[in-house]
Amino acid sequence: MLFSSIRVDLFATLCEAKGMTQNERVYMASHRCHDVDFLMRRWRGVARQAGMRVDGLDAASQTTLLALSNLEKGSEGGIYLSAGIHGDEPAAVQGLLQWAEENIPFLRNHPVIIFPCLNPWGLRNNMREDEEGKDLNRCFDQLENELVAWVHRLIEGYRFQVAACLHEDFDAKGVYLYELARRGEHFGSSLLKKLEKIIPRHRGRVDGRESRDGVMRRTRGLKKIVEEIGGMPEAGYLFLNHARTALTFETPSEYSLYRRVQCHVRFLNGVADIGR
Repeated sequence: MLFSSIRVDLFATLCEAKGMTQNERVYMASHRCHDVDFLMRRWRGVARQAGMRVDGLDAASQTTLLALSNLEKGSEGGIYLSAGIHGDEPAAVQGLLQWAEENIPFLRNHPVIIFPCLNPWGLRNNMREDEEGKDLNRCFDQLENELVAWVHRLIEGYRFQVAACLHEDFDAKGVYLYELARRGEHFGSSLLKKLEKIIPRHRGRVDGRESRDGVMRRTRGLKKIVEEIGGMPEAGYLFLNHARTALTFETPSEYSLYRRVQCHVRFLNGVADIGR
């Protein structure tokens, strides 16, 4: 360890940070947010309790990817949820799991498909890209990618009321949201309002564009966005092909893991209300 020679306990120092609550200290001391096998065992428990189907993909790395669903073929509506497409964004993965464990009755009674961690290798290694160095959130229209093709097969024929893709941003100063929505269907601002007591909204520009109270709203011009960022993102593909509304939610990585996770949980509570 970098500081072992001078016997500095960095973790203890972090846990005594000004304003950190007891809940945050306990969480920071006990979380296993990069332990993929542990997280997947908990997800299988969610599936058993909620009566959801589990689909898996054995990738070349032998890492098992899971999807949980209770969708019926040909049905419309319902919710698409995903996290962990970037492996260095652990609060998104943890928040989705905590929300699911706290909302088993909702999962039993509402149509939903969940991708708990789309980049398990990246999560285990704290890397944005997958083991091949690819940013999976820039190739969601490339069927030669095994993961992308698998997701496409599982959601083929479905139209979701809302899709939510959970992320984190190292440069953000607060929570913010990309909202792709049909005309007149705007949920972003009300969703962020539920989180302000935990982490404030990001103010100012995001990727060179001005946000409005933490919301980056688009209804058209996706082709230009894809060109600008260098590939098709998950939310863009879903909006164009499967969802009335596609939301990309971001928490600021500089805040404590505990607070970031709680923001994801509250955000998902709001998404669930849209899908009820």
